[in-house]
Amino acid sequence: MEFFYDGQVRRYITQTIRVFSNFLVKYGDGTLVRIPVMYGDVDRQVANIIAQNSSGNAVSNVPRIAVYVTSLALDRDRLADATYVGKVNIRERDVTGASYNNAQGRQYTVERLMPTPFKLTMKVDIWSSSTEQKLQILEQILVLFNPSLELQTNDNYLDWTSLTVLNLNDITWDSKTVPVGNDTPISIASLTVDTPIWINPPAKVKHLGVITKIITSLYGSSSTTGNYIEGLGSDPLAGTTSLTDFIDLTVTTVGQNSIEVYGNTVILLNPHESVLPNEPTMDPAPTRQGAPLSWLQFFASSGGKYVAGSSMIYLLQPNGSYVVGTFAVNPLDDTSLTVSWNPDTLTTNTGIDSAGIIEGAVGYNGNGSYRSNSPGTFDAIINPLTYVPQNVVAGTRYLIIEDIGNVSNVTPAAAWGSLVAHANDIIEWTGTAWHVIFNSSQETTTMMWQTNIYTGVQYLWNGVSWVKSYEGEYSPDKWKIVL
Repeated sequence: MEFFYDGQVRRYITQTIRVFSNFLVKYGDGTLVRIPVMYGDVDRQVANIIAQNSSGNAVSNVPRIAVYVTSLALDRDRLADATYVGKVNIRERDVTGASYNNAQGRQYTVERLMPTPFKLTMKVDIWSSSTEQKLQILEQILVLFNPSLELQTNDNYLDWTSLTVLNLNDITWDSKTVPVGNDTPISIASLTVDTPIWINPPAKVKHLGVITKIITSLYGSSSTTGNYIEGLGSDPLAGTTSLTDFIDLTVTTVGQNSIEVYGNTVILLNPHESVLPNEPTMDPAPTRQGAPLSWLQFFASSGGKYVAGSSMIYLLQPNGSYVVGTFAVNPLDDTSLTVSWNPDTLTTNTGIDSAGIIEGAVGYNGNGSYRSNSPGTFDAIINPLTYVPQNVVAGTRYLIIEDIGNVSNVTPAAAWGSLVAHANDIIEWTGTAWHVIFNSSQETTTMMWQTNIYTGVQYLWNGVSWVKSYEGEYSPDKWKIVL
């Protein structure tokens, strides 16, 4: 067995000594004198120090307080299950240079073994030169006990035995007896105090190892990436490894739950559950099919504990990047998460000109150049059957939700000139006329990202409709949470 000593009993004694420190006495001339406190254990070395290394003729200095242990006994009334292990998961904040950032750092599991209870009894001797001096000292001390005083041995968050109490059990007013001859001992008042203590065995500290996802994959002979181990290689789910090299890929997560994301809300779905489709431009909440699931129960079953505003959710996007946000469980509905998405993690917008999609370009302004202030953006989402454009400038763009130029809208079509466009198209004013710069009926296999300048919301064209770029249903292998 390895040597172990943590000074636990010593800390209880030290805290008790501190309780009786910093008291004062007042002399007749008004002088205030602080009373020294020492550990006055009755052994030969201490006795010699008190006697000032003399033959016994020296007079001891007073006032003085001495604290010493009189007994240490096993407290059988507080014995508990010796096999119990208390586990707590610790997550540090990541450090950049000399300061903390918002990212999660190292993670640990601390296993605390059941401590052994004891009862520590101590004597507090108060040395004084007069009854007045004794009364001054006792009055300052006794007011603290009603009937006990709380002690904290340390500020370690993980120490489940750091708090205890100090009980006052007995008071001896004076140690003097009837003097015999010239023997005039110093007046000593004694307080008997005890404290219930714990002696802890060493705790086990482990790196946190909660498995939330298992990837089982088989590679073809053409694979150049070698065997994949998550965390030690490129992530095939993030698009950095060619999926054509895989013969089979299976991802297993805790509970095998999917999620549905709409706006700043995320709900948990039962396995094999889906939601009714919603209309993204109107932004209603989707309608789920199964029974609601509690996020708090999900976290508990996965062995984790979330921290509101600090825990993070990751959504894998079709291009292999992640949209990231911090979240908190809705206090009024624990079946939904309220997420604050990081706009910097959204996919880069796709630039458009009149000839087609140009990745990374900025907005076409009708004369062969691009607007430098709008990389892949439109000005608003409108209904062209009810909205009449006024005082627009060249380069203004709209995403429309109704058709323009057919027999159903002859009357308002005059506002758009000779334009013929369909719902989900993006149209632009060149300065003299409106024209279509994104034709949704032709782009059925293209994915592109655009931001609505009016609301700041990014949308994704998925080949069928416009949706918020991160909204929709995510299967178990397409999302993860870092608690």
